[in-house]
Amino acid sequence: MMRLAITSLRARLLLFLLGAIFAAALIQAGAAYRGTLAQTDQLYDAQLRGTALSLSDGNLQLNNTPLPVPGAPANSVDNLIIQIWTVDGVQLYRSASGRLLPDPVRLGFSTVQTGDATYRVYAMSTPLQVTQVAQDMRVRRLTARGLVLRSVGPTLVMAPILMLVVWWVVSLSLQPVERARTQLAMRQPDDLSPVSDDGLPDEILPLMQELNLLLERVRQAFASQQQFVGDAAHELRTPLAALQLQLQSLRRAADDATREQAIGRLGEGVARATRLIEQLLSMARHDGGAPHLQLAPTDLVQAVREAVSQALPQANAKRIDIALEGPDTTMVDGQADALVLLARNLLDNAIKYTPEEGSVHIAIVDTENSVSLIVDDTGPGIRPGERERVFDRFYRGADAGASGSGLGLALVRTLAGRHDATVMLEDAPGGGLRARVVFPSISK
Repeated sequence: MMRLAITSLRARLLLFLLGAIFAAALIQAGAAYRGTLAQTDQLYDAQLRGTALSLSDGNLQLNNTPLPVPGAPANSVDNLIIQIWTVDGVQLYRSASGRLLPDPVRLGFSTVQTGDATYRVYAMSTPLQVTQVAQDMRVRRLTARGLVLRSVGPTLVMAPILMLVVWWVVSLSLQPVERARTQLAMRQPDDLSPVSDDGLPDEILPLMQELNLLLERVRQAFASQQQFVGDAAHELRTPLAALQLQLQSLRRAADDATREQAIGRLGEGVARATRLIEQLLSMARHDGGAPHLQLAPTDLVQAVREAVSQALPQANAKRIDIALEGPDTTMVDGQADALVLLARNLLDNAIKYTPEEGSVHIAIVDTENSVSLIVDDTGPGIRPGERERVFDRFYRGADAGASGSGLGLALVRTLAGRHDATVMLEDAPGGGLRARVVFPSISK
């Protein structure tokens, strides 16, 4: 419970404000007491001096009793100790209520200790007598405390009211925060709309704005995920249905030749389904909601060689020649597996649309400001009006000569963006399509 109270913003504000009020009251009381005590000392010292002057004329006019100090106890004058001596040391008078003051007599003001009491003494000398007037210091302190209590008392009485006002102001100020909390608490799990920030304090407003931005990003990611899952489910129906048909054909095969043909078609269908699933998993792994890649200096040439080795069986099946041109080593800021996947999808796309006995040419060009990965094929190419659309997920051109998932180039653009690279589609010099990926030059 103590931890909750301390971590609560309301409790912290109340604790600090009420503590400040209490500390201010203590400081005010202390300062008032010290100031009042000093003023009281001055007033009583003047009283002692006036009493001594009235008694120093030698006539012992003790009936002229001085007036009490305003705010002093009623018996403050009665607490005066008066002693009168001749210049020869003979005591002429001593007040009945007092006690003997210690010798020797010091002229002027002094403070003496007698028994358990402290006295303020004023002594003056005339040619005829020496007069001493003393007063217990406790009278002065009682007077000062009474005056301070009168001045600070109204503040002490108002303190509970002030505390209630502080509590009300703090609660009123935190109402917009509580309203925002209630909005979030009452929401359905799929409600990602912005939270109202009306009336929020300036200190809380940036936090709520960032929360709304986060909700918007989550909403977009959720919508993208839903669309991706729906599209993936739709795309998987076709190869699965084809596999079922090919399996039925295999079961109805009447001879070995027909059976072998059905097995071959079934194997091709399984390979296409496997490739589609691999692309779906790669797309999901490298989608916008995935964490950013940890980029480091990576050899692009080695990544491309790895991709070529993976694509060789597919190219050899169509008797397609793959050529790699460029330096032995070219470093870029990247992640090795992601670069291999990028190059592999470029090669898969080029091999897919290149006719049998065609060629795929790969070039790596390292310049001062950039590094380019260029893949040329001898396929039908893509019309300029469709070159931007083919980067959309599951999009396949109307005149595409080969079947595919429509994910390869979309995944290429995603991976390129993760490497701060750009992807462009152009006409290849010898016909067909050129895919160019431009990486920023690595920091030297």
